[in-house]
Amino acid sequence: SLGIREMARLDRTAAVLRYAQIHQGMLCVQAIAVGAVGLILLPQLPFYHQDQTLFLLYLAMIVPQVFMQDWIGLGLERATWVGIARIGSSLVYALLILFALRPLADLTGWPPYRLVPAILIVAFIGGNFLIAIPVTRWLGRPVGPRFAAPQEWRRRWRETAPIGASTVTLRVLFSIDIVVLGMLASPAVAGGYAAAAKVVFLFVIAMEVLWKALLPRLSRLAGKSRTGFRRGFNFYLALVLAGLVPAAVAGVLLGPELMSLLYGDRFPTASRVFQVLAVSYSLLSVGWFFGNALIAQDRQAEYFPPLFVSAMVALIGCLVLVPRFGSLGASFGMLGGHTLLLVSLGVVSRRQLSGALWRPLATIAAATVLLAGVIWMTAGWHPLARIALAASVYVAVMALPVRRWSVRFSERIVSTAR
Repeated sequence: SLGIREMARLDRTAAVLRYAQIHQGMLCVQAIAVGAVGLILLPQLPFYHQDQTLFLLYLAMIVPQVFMQDWIGLGLERATWVGIARIGSSLVYALLILFALRPLADLTGWPPYRLVPAILIVAFIGGNFLIAIPVTRWLGRPVGPRFAAPQEWRRRWRETAPIGASTVTLRVLFSIDIVVLGMLASPAVAGGYAAAAKVVFLFVIAMEVLWKALLPRLSRLAGKSRTGFRRGFNFYLALVLAGLVPAAVAGVLLGPELMSLLYGDRFPTASRVFQVLAVSYSLLSVGWFFGNALIAQDRQAEYFPPLFVSAMVALIGCLVLVPRFGSLGASFGMLGGHTLLLVSLGVVSRRQLSGALWRPLATIAAATVLLAGVIWMTAGWHPLARIALAASVYVAVMALPVRRWSVRFSERIVSTAR
């Protein structure tokens, strides 16, 4: 995230190349440190001796991570090439697992479970090559590690520390419900909850993908003009809400039917859990947007405290509610933490909010009411048909307003630059 943010503000190719080289040099040092710690600690763990090669292969995953260059493509806003590289890497991995795992096991004599991390490393390296080719063309030469003055490394690590702390805490906020259910509930209860949570987690994946595209743009705006950043912030916030609000409403209205379609009657509690989590993860995604916008403004230190408190609220909520209400209690515990995160980060970011935002909000609310009406009127239809029709109506209604927002935003950014 730090590399994407700072690279987005560099104009000269030579400066971009130098920044990327120093970043890769830092990654090399970090990989050596992690590898050394791993080699010391792993032999102390009893399960390591069951298959040492397996654990060493997973530890070796740090090597291809050093030479990842997709963050360079994101910083230069070449997201298409980043997508190609990631899809290519995933496709190679899937094809090798599906069609080459058994033949490779017969050829090498290794058990399939040991070949899985080896194949993952191969796929990772393949993805690195896919993105390294266009990066070399953009920058004029391959990116290799370069060692800079210690004060520059200290500066980058100092900037990265709160981002890393927030990332780890956010991962806790993603998964603490499953952890508590695993501790306090039966496997059947935890499985029913996971069945719903994994579907709703698509909200998080969508937000993560979207933010990879928004971070360099907002970072560049923040580096040039406060006014331009504020306009961009409100424009992108309106687009995020335009996607999340109808998704949350549709999740509440169609949750039971969707769960029944996916799982039949195997997880009877999944329906209500899905309805709560559809709202909860929508709130989390908006809060996440606020937090990442702080990173784009170099205000990452303000992101961690609300995130930490929200994670603690979610943890305590799950610990208190799960013993009494099971999986539904876990969903309400997460709802409490996610709501607090949105409210607290909204307060932190309140000066960035524009009074003109009420117009897009009113449009989104009206279109969402229409979407809910379509869902209500099509009761008895197949769930997928109801989703398709409601989504089509919503998109048709929102197409013109979104286009107007985009044109207005572009015009204001140009006028600000002038």
